[in-house]
Amino acid sequence: MKTRATLISLLLVSFVGCSSGDGSPSVPIATGPGPQPLRGDALPEGAVSFFKKLACPEGWKPYEPAAGRTIVAASEEFPSGATVGEPLASQEERAHSHAISATVEIPDVSYVGAPGGGNAGVGQAGAVSFATTSEPASDDIPYVQLLVCRKNEAPAPRVTPLPSRLLMFFDLPECPAGWKPAEGTTGRLLVGLPQHAPADRSFGGDPFTSPALRSHGHAVSSTLETPSHGIALAGGCCGDGYAKNGTYDFAAETEPSEVDMPMLALLQCEKE
Repeated sequence: MKTRATLISLLLVSFVGCSSGDGSPSVPIATGPGPQPLRGDALPEGAVSFFKKLACPEGWKPYEPAAGRTIVAASEEFPSGATVGEPLASQEERAHSHAISATVEIPDVSYVGAPGGGNAGVGQAGAVSFATTSEPASDDIPYVQLLVCRKNEAPAPRVTPLPSRLLMFFDLPECPAGWKPAEGTTGRLLVGLPQHAPADRSFGGDPFTSPALRSHGHAVSSTLETPSHGIALAGGCCGDGYAKNGTYDFAAETEPSEVDMPMLALLQCEKE
């Protein structure tokens, strides 16, 4: 009984604490809508990024200029919006080939005797030139297809700011407030940091400085083997100027050919 009386007393105290001035229980009155969840994100309008999604997130739209292209940080010589090459089709393996030309010097050989009528088809000594085109070969560029989107809405305020030194591409004439042009990335492709490697180090050839494909060539070495051929000799003196049968080494350089990795140059900025 004592426990029951104590419980009743606690309930009475609770009701009294919730009563209005006239003794009647008060009911909470809503004064306005509660806090709504924030929509969007804190990135500035004009940001361009890759997404591992089938559809752009809220506030972003597909960025068509980047379809079938990789994105490289723009420079004065390679301005934002400039493109290189034709866009890739889905899972396309782009190929290239090279023109090859070379000259082989065939030494001469002489025979004692005069050439007879049965010597048709005997080769002549001297320079032998040829030109051909290599079989098409894959550019063998590893890539992954990802959705590219552009932020089309104003940034949503956040208590936690964006991290400093964040790199972001922008489809804008200049970096937004709180951002500055990225240093050391202009004209270069971005590669994930290898394990235990120093960060922010450039490597490879010169940066891309124009909306033009980068070309390359190859050194070629091979051999020319001449076939043997019978000759007919008649009495008399010398028959000369014949090509000497044998195997001859030669070396040449292919004509330059372009590796078509389609690119789009965009302004890249760093969060201050």
